[in-house]
Amino acid sequence: MPKPPIQTLDIVNARDVLSGKAVSVRIEGGRIAHVGAPDTLPTAPEARRIDAQGRVLAPGFCESHLHLFQGGVTLDQLNLLEVQSEEQLARALSAYRKGREGEPLLGAWSANYEVLGPGTRPDRHALDRMVPDQPFLMLAVDLHTAFANTAALRLAGLMDHVPALERAEVVIGPDGLPTGELREDGAMQLVGRFAATGGRDGLAMAGDEPATPPDAAARARDMKTLRRALDACAAQGITTAVNMDGNLYQADLLREMARADALPIRVSAALRIAPSHGPERVAEMIAAARSAPVGKLSFGRIKMFLDGVFDTWTAFRTDDYPGRPGFRSNPLFRREAFIDICRQADAAGLQIQTHCVGDAAVRLALDGYEAARNANGARDARHRIEHIDMLHPDDRPRLAALGVIASMQPVHPPGSSGLPLEPTVSIMGRARWGDTFPWAALAREGTTIAFGTDWPTAPLSPFNAIHAALSRQPWAPDVPDQRLPFADVIRAYTEGGAKALHAEADRGRIAAGMAADLVLLEGDPRKLRDSATACRAALTICAGEIVHEAFPPS
Repeated sequence: MPKPPIQTLDIVNARDVLSGKAVSVRIEGGRIAHVGAPDTLPTAPEARRIDAQGRVLAPGFCESHLHLFQGGVTLDQLNLLEVQSEEQLARALSAYRKGREGEPLLGAWSANYEVLGPGTRPDRHALDRMVPDQPFLMLAVDLHTAFANTAALRLAGLMDHVPALERAEVVIGPDGLPTGELREDGAMQLVGRFAATGGRDGLAMAGDEPATPPDAAARARDMKTLRRALDACAAQGITTAVNMDGNLYQADLLREMARADALPIRVSAALRIAPSHGPERVAEMIAAARSAPVGKLSFGRIKMFLDGVFDTWTAFRTDDYPGRPGFRSNPLFRREAFIDICRQADAAGLQIQTHCVGDAAVRLALDGYEAARNANGARDARHRIEHIDMLHPDDRPRLAALGVIASMQPVHPPGSSGLPLEPTVSIMGRARWGDTFPWAALAREGTTIAFGTDWPTAPLSPFNAIHAALSRQPWAPDVPDQRLPFADVIRAYTEGGAKALHAEADRGRIAAGMAADLVLLEGDPRKLRDSATACRAALTICAGEIVHEAFPPS
């Protein structure tokens, strides 16, 4: 549990993360009461005094895109991000399985599409060689695809019958049987529901509800999972988590935790609207998104997906996929249905956020936001687009013109944060490399950028993400350098995230009167350009509460 607020807390002899100047801060009643030079703090004998000894003080990080429920689940699963061959995978699985032989569904996550080696793609036969008898499900790094062994497919009945699915696919091989590749939630959930969680984490991602209301034991387990995820955030200096899951069940769990003061950091929760949802469900989710804040929990947002990802050729783009003439994929929503939901949500005063990886998806999202403005009148809505892996140059100025937030993840470009270049860069196409992950181009247009990780598609660490942002390299000499300067990267993780939540008057800066959301850093953040481990959180404070403390450093 968070430590109770200290009436007065002084942090002295720190250095400001942006200016590098010496600074001392007094915290009273959960807010910053004073900021100044080390010798300017008024005397307060009752204050706890922390001598930073020259360490860097920053605003608490706003993690602008993550999945708390699924992230918490993966804390107990096998992380495959650094696995790059079948031999490495076999060794990792052999070690991980020990003591877990009785689990109904063995789980691993963050597998690259070429996890078995360059030029490969996993299938059930390869997984059977490593896990022949226990059901096993391996999530791809982007969470849009999973790979199951034969035992898992048999457990789900898929070796006998593959149901018809909308906007999802159980990939079938030349022999007429499943290959083991499951694309998108509707397919992954067919196997995922046999996990110890009952697949409730996947349902939260999809915006659907458990078929049977979970009992008290299941609810307690799920709240423990959420709490572990939030504690992991606090340990990384994150004081605001912008959650991208969104069903009524998870919202209820978070609300119960908030009422019990069991949220160590702030959580902004979205409600997911899916293409399969009819008018009644859409109205229900919009109403739920208008729920009042409770403690550190806030709502006010809906989430939609317009497309998938490039690695499964489901990103919706404005031009043909290389080697597939006439194929550009399709949006997950019909254009008219998406625009109608945008109008409804905007009229309700909600913020809309839309997953858009391909540039045609971005264009459709902007069309929906513009239609909502035309129908309901202009307001400071700050609708968001999540990811923007590819952006057509014609649409670049539209974000700033419409006041749209670019919620982006510096860990997502291929070649960053352990991700291989292939197969993604070839699927994108050499001619379009200059239109990908355009952070600097959007910043020049005046678009507000909010950074996050999309955890668990990538490591949760903001320090790893900052390293990825600062060290990114163009894929070819003629591809624009889209890196942002150090100060802008830090602002995207602090002020930008706060602005995306309409909270810039309260969070994201170190100034008198602001909420006391702060992180004291061990190490020099400017050295994150060279190493993702150059810095870590020594002390995390949210709303005046110390929620993580490794100070003095061990």
